Amino acid sequence: MHRLLLESHNETSVDGYQRDMNFDANMVIILAALLCALILALGLNSILRCAMRSSAAVAQRTGLKKRELRKFPVAAYGSSEVEITVTECAICLSEFADGERVRVLPPCNHSFHKTCVDTWLLSHSSCPNCRHSLIELHVVGSD
Repeated sequence: MHRLLLESHNETSVDGYQRDMNFDANMVIILAALLCALILALGLNSILRCAMRSSAAVAQRTGLKKRELRKFPVAAYGSSEVEITVTECAICLSEFADGERVRVLPPCNHSFHKTCVDTWLLSHSSCPNCRHSLIELHVVGSD
């Protein structure tokens, strides 16, 4: 009888051990799947944020067309056509000389040498000083 009790106790403990092992194996698989899902979600989030950031950067880097540049006023420095309050170009840092052609950007009234700001505006669509967008002005003004 003692032997029978011992054998039944051993079988119960072996079955319990196998059940515990199956539970542990299932938990490992579930945790591994959750970890993979988390890594995949973080990776996808990073890719989407990078794509959105780069598309916004490309939109900001597009410059103005030459025909749009011609719409901005050009005046001779020192003349009474346009009041120019600054004495130097913020792009090349050289002072304006009397008679030099200076382009004034209408939304912010910042002034620059025509050649300096034209080069800038062909690759950017904002004022070099204050970064005010110049595209908005033409979209509204073209109606």
